[in-house]
Amino acid sequence: MKYKEIISEIKSIRDYKDKEVSRELFDELKQYYDQAQRLVDNIEIEVIRKNHTVYEQLKDSAGYNNKMIKAPHYLIFLSEEKDYYIENVGYVAQDIILKAWSLGIGSCWITFEDGEAIKKKLQIDSDKKLAAIIAMGYEVDHKNKVLYENVSDYNPSKADVKVIEDNTSERLGIRDIVFMKKWGEKADPDELVNFGLLEGFTYGRLAPSARNRQPWRFIVDDGTVVLTLKKDSYVSQYEEKIDSAVIMLYFKAIIESTLYNIKWNFTKPKKDYQVPDDYKIVAYCIV
Repeated sequence: MKYKEIISEIKSIRDYKDKEVSRELFDELKQYYDQAQRLVDNIEIEVIRKNHTVYEQLKDSAGYNNKMIKAPHYLIFLSEEKDYYIENVGYVAQDIILKAWSLGIGSCWITFEDGEAIKKKLQIDSDKKLAAIIAMGYEVDHKNKVLYENVSDYNPSKADVKVIEDNTSERLGIRDIVFMKKWGEKADPDELVNFGLLEGFTYGRLAPSARNRQPWRFIVDDGTVVLTLKKDSYVSQYEEKIDSAVIMLYFKAIIESTLYNIKWNFTKPKKDYQVPDDYKIVAYCIV
């Protein structure tokens, strides 16, 4: 999969056409899922595909501020409850999202609070934990939708109409998210090039995060890359774990596409990197 190209282009889709994705494309997604890497190998995951009826079943109990997104398809991820099972599902689900985008299929994460209540509403009888819900389908074409900067700009007689595009979110720079040796020592991009890590961070910084917080910071210490995450009382523990999983996927996918295989470890490194109290170390890898 062309991770660099996909990561550069992908966006979250919230407005879907009333058009189903073909069975052949879902079969291709399933084949990819069956062969894809996991963040943790020994955790069993089950994926259930459901149709548009999920919207009516969950419209008052899922989605950001309980505003459910209407889509033709939904992927329901269930997992064994083991250490790091949420991170594992987040890693797998985001990889499926990237693959779907490469096939022309859009998607969006659906937030939820009470997984057991959601399972009952969806009539899912399983001992596994509900770990993720992904909306999926084709994006509505907004090319003909005109947005005006001011109400006074509206004039049907105008021959040319200026279309205002959605602003893209600003992203933190490499020096803002990567430190060398210890916290606060901003990384030199040229040095990261020498380590073969610059592209991993360049594309990793494009990862989505809850409330677009961009909560990750890295410490590079020779062959060790330490991932830290900012604590936030407005973000749930579930969202923190998904944010960690997604950035781990992006970084690992880019590094492995250009250099060598790496593996994230959830134990803390022995060295004290002087990480401040409002951040926490979530994982590290050897590169």
